Amino acid sequence: MCLNKIKWWVPLILVFLILMMMGCASTQLVQSWQAPSFGDNPVEKILVLGVFENELNRRLYEDAVVKALEKENRLAITGYSHMTHVADYDEKEKIRTVVGKTNADAVMIVTLVGVEKKERYMPSRVYYEPVWRNNRELNNYYFVSGNLDYDPGYMVTDTIVKLEIIVLSVKTEQMIWSGATRSVNPISGKKIAEEAAGLIVQDMKKAGFI
Repeated sequence: MCLNKIKWWVPLILVFLILMMMGCASTQLVQSWQAPSFGDNPVEKILVLGVFENELNRRLYEDAVVKALEKENRLAITGYSHMTHVADYDEKEKIRTVVGKTNADAVMIVTLVGVEKKERYMPSRVYYEPVWRNNRELNNYYFVSGNLDYDPGYMVTDTIVKLEIIVLSVKTEQMIWSGATRSVNPISGKKIAEEAAGLIVQDMKKAGFI
């Protein structure tokens, strides 16, 4: 009888663990596109350019994408190693010169398009908090009772970071892949960079570009 009383909380623990694992990743690839007529071999060497006002964020993203590509055995080059300030390369010929020096066959441009703040209402809830008790008369089996608790409703503010990514073929100068990511309440810029880079590279791999 006491064992049956214990069983009821096991599913709750499993649900909690699943929610914790889901909460570890705040970034999603919300859309992607690939050129239907892309007939080249998979790209082998990619120049990664981050377009951010903050230089640290730029380096975080470029490093993260390069690392993710290298895990797929693709050569990748950070833009900051050749272009100190992206804003200085506002002419196509300047960019072509850099690309030519790197011998890259594709260029990936990652752009921060916006950081939004959105409010939402968290409704009130009533829940039971289990209390463990020991019954020495039943061979030290444990059983639980519950305390009724109440949380009032409240407002929360979510931070949403949006990125857009395009990949251009150096040979044709045409876009061969594009995508957009959305991060909700990210822990840090580094965390967004790592999660976004993994999603981007895996989708490109699925599409056959790497």
